[in-house]
Amino acid sequence: MLSNRVESWTDQWKREGLEQGRQETRHLLARQARHRFGPAVATQAEPFLTAIADPTQLADLGDALLSCPDGTAWLHALHQAQSMPIAGDEHP
Repeated sequence: MLSNRVESWTDQWKREGLEQGRQETRHLLARQARHRFGPAVATQAEPFLTAIADPTQLADLGDALLSCPDGTAWLHALHQAQSMPIAGDEHP
């Protein structure tokens, strides 16, 4: 019984750690967008970033942040990422 609780706590800590990492990544992307494209783009980006939970998508958005020519293009990339299904999560 104790071993089940320890496993449960460990799983909970892992989930919390992963979520904290995603939150920090979202915060960093919004901060970088603010520096690159200005506060209006960063403010518009925040709801899109909040809706994205997949770490790979967040990493891809970090790459797009560097390669997009302007804030409009990056917001478009965010919109596309939010509407894309997560790999392995597609439903027929």
